[in-house]
Amino acid sequence: MLYLQDMKRRFLTALLVAVLTLAGASAKSLIKGLKSNEVPVFITLGQSNADGSAMFDPDEDARMRQWYESGENPGTMKMWYRSSQVENQPRNSRGEHPRWVTDGKIQDVPAGWLDLWYRNENTAGRTAMNMIHGYGTYSTGSGTDCAQGRRGMEGEFGIEFQRHFPGAPLYMLKLGASGSHISAWANPDDDHNWTYFLDSIYRPAITDLLARGLRPRLAGIWWMQGCADSGATEAYYRECLERLVERCRTELGFPEARLLIGHVVKPGESADYPDASVQFGQGVRDAQDAVAAARPTPVWAFQAQALAWPCSWCWKGKQEGAKGRKGERDKERERGQ
Repeated sequence: MLYLQDMKRRFLTALLVAVLTLAGASAKSLIKGLKSNEVPVFITLGQSNADGSAMFDPDEDARMRQWYESGENPGTMKMWYRSSQVENQPRNSRGEHPRWVTDGKIQDVPAGWLDLWYRNENTAGRTAMNMIHGYGTYSTGSGTDCAQGRRGMEGEFGIEFQRHFPGAPLYMLKLGASGSHISAWANPDDDHNWTYFLDSIYRPAITDLLARGLRPRLAGIWWMQGCADSGATEAYYRECLERLVERCRTELGFPEARLLIGHVVKPGESADYPDASVQFGQGVRDAQDAVAAARPTPVWAFQAQALAWPCSWCWKGKQEGAKGRKGERDKERERGQ
């Protein structure tokens, strides 16, 4: 567990330095250089790996709860919350089973800023905006079949952020849709999830910050997706990813936006579970690398893997849980929800 925590911290430290570094400026100088009304905004988008699918771990949850309830947490980090869930759609023209984000069947709390937390405790005014499969952000409990019983990277990210920038504000926007193809984010014929993020998450959150007299400054965008597109060609995925990059820079209004792309481990790459990712396609990784290499402004492809069993973030090849044998079964389960 200590080794895993160290690896997660090292990865998140690298992620923080990357997303909070502008041309010619260090991460710390960026924070110090913010004007009095400027606040950093960080965005997470993708499928279940971005959503927050890490299983409940009593030791890890206790460690993070201790920090978030301590004086080390200044209460300056926020997450935009909107009750939402994922719903299956009929097969589209590409033969995909779209997974669309919709408003939740239950509105546990009104949409708005809640304190950043390591998991969903929405009615207490704190959240990680996790949304697991068909259970919705509002689902509660400690089991695996609910959003509250899962974790994403945001809890650890917040801890590392404050370790580097004590007391600094941070505003996070997040939308993950388990099992969603890149089409739902970047194909004009089926881009429901991008539209939902833009209209229901991004614009209301930015409008609220501006109304408070704050000036949002984009720190970075984390894209973690690819498992659902194992059958897609490199050309198609690259076309969609290029379009997504442009959307992030034009439709979000941040032309110099920095994007970070999380790789899914290669088949056989995990030392502990060599068959954990045999169902994932290399074409996605190749497309991600190609987009990152071709960009004149920063787009990075990280050699990292977001996991569902049982941890949140690990270095490549250091997988502590497996999506292998369970992966296909859980895909089938998602399809039926």
